[in-house]
Amino acid sequence: MLNPRSRETLACLIVSRNLGDAVIQSGFLKSLVERQYAERYVVWTRPQMAFLFRDMPQCEVVCSQFPVGTRKDFSPREAIRFFRTARRIRRCAPTVSIDLIGDFRERIFARLAGSRRHVHIGWARGHPFSRIIRNPFGTGSPTITIPAHTINIYSAYQLILNALAPGAAQSSAAERAGTAHSGVARRPRIGLHPFASQECKLWPAENWGQLIGQLLDEEAEIWAFGAPSDRQALVRLLGGAAGRVRLVVEDIESFSKELGSVDVLVGLDSFAIHLAWREGVRSVMINAGNPPGFWSVPSLGSVLANSGGCSHYPCFNAPRCKGSRGEYACVKAISVAQVLESVKAATQVAR
Repeated sequence: MLNPRSRETLACLIVSRNLGDAVIQSGFLKSLVERQYAERYVVWTRPQMAFLFRDMPQCEVVCSQFPVGTRKDFSPREAIRFFRTARRIRRCAPTVSIDLIGDFRERIFARLAGSRRHVHIGWARGHPFSRIIRNPFGTGSPTITIPAHTINIYSAYQLILNALAPGAAQSSAAERAGTAHSGVARRPRIGLHPFASQECKLWPAENWGQLIGQLLDEEAEIWAFGAPSDRQALVRLLGGAAGRVRLVVEDIESFSKELGSVDVLVGLDSFAIHLAWREGVRSVMINAGNPPGFWSVPSLGSVLANSGGCSHYPCFNAPRCKGSRGEYACVKAISVAQVLESVKAATQVAR
């Protein structure tokens, strides 16, 4: 733990990317607060992600959209809001700003926020993360550079956490909650989230249908998760089983709360797997084009990965196979039997 005299006065965490990134970074901030890195915190993030940080002590959340990420939603009106939010943070005079992406654009956001000093993560040449960010003017002066052999994002964030606020490792809230449903006398409750932002990550609909049928035959209770706009797609995917499955099609905050009630979540390489980790729920990830250890969650998750014979694997979700005979072979190579076996193993531990 830091000496109180060396604590920052106000630390600004910039959380500008996608929902999955925000979920993981909320865990990072919680650990930073526990180690008393700063007296106060401000989180600059998107409005739909604010709930992830509201329960943090000594933390204010300010919101705008950003001109980065998969879904930018950066209209002229949002651009005005973005600059007003930066000005609001600048008036608070943060003593340090932090970003966990390491892209030059986050460094620009930090300048707009007016922090006296900026702390950012760096990625060694050859690290998978260095392939999905932009640094045309160089990497700046990162506080820590993550070596190429430290593939996992959670492990990388642990390294920068230790660099900023050395302290004894503690079990995360997710790990402590991992057995929250133990001993409950009821049917196994399996959550399914079959959606992802990119087509190349999607597991075939017929596979989901077979998995659902087998889980129902084994007396599992199934909860199918999605956004409100996913309702019709979920109903089509469930087919004749729709009446036997609980649909959870809610906003992100309600989605998160409901997710905490299942024993195991089966999902793709998407935010839901990280949200499950945050809620202390075990998960089975059906991986597509990323290296299998890249986004895997610690302690509570398992990852199923297969190249499917694709010579471009891993492609980091920039598939060159689209339109070919081997289109999306990696995710299609994950069998229903593999998923079912992993679900059973995770359920036994969770219960």
